Amino acid sequence: MRFRLNTHCASGPLWRAWLVVLSVVLMGSRCGGVDAVPSEMWRRDVAPPFDYGLYSDARGRLVGETSGVLLVHRSAHLEKVYADAQAGDARARRLLDQLEVATEAAGVELADKALGLGCSALPTCTVRWAELGELIPSPGPGGTRLRGLLARGFERQARREQVESAVITAALNALLVGGVAMAVEGRAASGEVRAGAAEAEKLAREGVARQRALGQVEEAAALEEAAALEVRLREAEAVAGGARQSSDLKMLERRRPSLQEPPPGVAADHPRWVDYVSYWEKRYEELAGNRSRSARLPEVKPPLEWPDYAVFRSQVQGGVDFQQGVTRALQRETTLAQSERVYLRGMSRARVDGNLGLSHEPGPVLTFVDQLAVDEASLVHGGKPTVHCFSNKQRDFTRMSEVEARYWVSMDAREALEKYGGMVEIRRPGHPLFGRKVTISKVHLIYDGRLVPQKRTRVAIQQIARKFNVEIHFHE
Repeated sequence: MRFRLNTHCASGPLWRAWLVVLSVVLMGSRCGGVDAVPSEMWRRDVAPPFDYGLYSDARGRLVGETSGVLLVHRSAHLEKVYADAQAGDARARRLLDQLEVATEAAGVELADKALGLGCSALPTCTVRWAELGELIPSPGPGGTRLRGLLARGFERQARREQVESAVITAALNALLVGGVAMAVEGRAASGEVRAGAAEAEKLAREGVARQRALGQVEEAAALEEAAALEVRLREAEAVAGGARQSSDLKMLERRRPSLQEPPPGVAADHPRWVDYVSYWEKRYEELAGNRSRSARLPEVKPPLEWPDYAVFRSQVQGGVDFQQGVTRALQRETTLAQSERVYLRGMSRARVDGNLGLSHEPGPVLTFVDQLAVDEASLVHGGKPTVHCFSNKQRDFTRMSEVEARYWVSMDAREALEKYGGMVEIRRPGHPLFGRKVTISKVHLIYDGRLVPQKRTRVAIQQIARKFNVEIHFHE
């Protein structure tokens, strides 16, 4: 007999979206009759600045079929909603209630498929545990709460179907800690399963202990990542090309977009359209003087027209992808021998962090460096820290003259030195240099090598940057 959660949310938009997501984390897209969607839906997602309008109406009811899934994946946004709900905010509480009910119901469905209760095609319905960890990545209390509810729904259904306890234990530990159930997937003999479950329990205990110790640090890093993206989005939007709407509030009011009335060919719940409506509303409030804004942000401009906003966000996504690729390359290089390194030469024990907050003077204003590398070996016995900052640029040199190239490289080098050079204070909690003022040892400028194909242009760029004592790299 199938267990069904008796709630209206289980049949609502978020529940249907969860079913689609579950088809991705299960090996085989035919399980349960739900068509799979690419996991890129959340992996490649770039969270916009937080706003409740991205996910709910004024009363806290979820809008669209994917907004709830995106909220669950956006760690900083989820923790913001969770904190507001705990503080008594009615809209946040209703929004969180819907997430909680649907997440527990998703655990029931996951048990049906993962344990072969609703799918006869095993082992093609084996769970990709790592994908679940990526879907609910927040180590904070909100993410922990949702993973616990997912596990509770899973356990309830599994015990109802009298699944072996060892299998349940291993699966629960994987849901709550992440990844350890890979050790028991595909084992047929019960002795092996029990051994895997014991291993999972041990790893779970260790993982929970680590999570408690690191949770606050990781949450702070996630919030800093979100803040960095918000600043960069705003700065990039201020100089974005394309048509803008009128700055006259009466005329602007007549152009107000609606979630229920998207442009032709765009679904009402398309994440980019939901983002646009939220962006438009915030820009309107700023123009009307009803929303406070940081003094460091550029002058408020009227909102972009929808087609140009879509182009702008795609360009930002490309920049984020490039930056993440550079960060991964730097982090991989920490494991290489000195002779094989390109970026981190001379560092014996390098640590690399992305989107790390720096400040040049006391106060709340931060500059977010694309990557910061510190040689932890230089910190021993109170030594002078070796710290490198990296600025990433996607600048197209393919059609530039030599004069234009010299101009832009000079501008980029000066900007990198102004933002990331000299004496700075590290502002990320948990970083070994947190709260310390340090002198940056070297500033690097990394261009997208795909946009600088000519060798002679690369040589010219390096010559120009050398005058500023900035090291140039080309990442492809």
